[in-house]
Amino acid sequence: MKRAILLILLAAVIGLYPSPGARADFEVGTFEGVPWPIVPPPIPGPLPRAPRFPTPRPEAPTGAGTRIVELVEQIRASMRESSYQHTTLVRARDGVYRWDCSGMAAWVLRQAAPVAMRRITRERPVARDFVHAIESAPEGRSRAGWERVSRIDEAMPGDLFAWRRPRGFPSHNTGHVGFVLDRPVPVPEIPGAWAVRVADSSSYVHQDDSRTGDADGGFGIGTIAFLADADGHGTHYGWYGTVSDGYVITPIVFGRVSR
Repeated sequence: MKRAILLILLAAVIGLYPSPGARADFEVGTFEGVPWPIVPPPIPGPLPRAPRFPTPRPEAPTGAGTRIVELVEQIRASMRESSYQHTTLVRARDGVYRWDCSGMAAWVLRQAAPVAMRRITRERPVARDFVHAIESAPEGRSRAGWERVSRIDEAMPGDLFAWRRPRGFPSHNTGHVGFVLDRPVPVPEIPGAWAVRVADSSSYVHQDDSRTGDADGGFGIGTIAFLADADGHGTHYGWYGTVSDGYVITPIVFGRVSR
């Protein structure tokens, strides 16, 4: 239901309504007079199905990453109620988790990587604060608990992904943030595409998502597809994974926390 609403919004903005699961020849439209950065899937014909992720899941590269993965699993197993909202309310013993994406990321990091979380000085961080923390971190080594992962194919379980809302995108949020749960899987049918299994909080589901489309959103696990340039840097995201009707253009960053 919510995916249909989002696609109707998309159609209203760009002036066409694509058939689900088929390529659409998108044109860049405008929202409030600003170009909306979206492109069609870079393949002709039917879109690929949800990818299979190898089992068993690889281990996280840091102790903090391991704690993140374990905590996400504890949330999934204990959850009785969740919703997407811009204030954080957690009663773990009762299985209640109400938050938005940045509220979830902050809550998890305070438990699993408190040193890294202290790098983000805002008491109530938003998605762009996580983007800034990752962009400010060095590659190949950790500083203040953060390390920047340059290439999508180097992301590992327990890492964070984040992006800023591109100018003109019809949302009041500053971007999006969540946790990587498995190694990215290349999508052979889509050049430069990687499918990534993630945990986040959202009011819209991803591909192969643990949330239901008619729920209030909140915590869930699903698959997002990212496009990468020749250097492996994330350049676009497809919210609905490999069956996304369009890819939003914005840099995607990945960060690894160590403590």
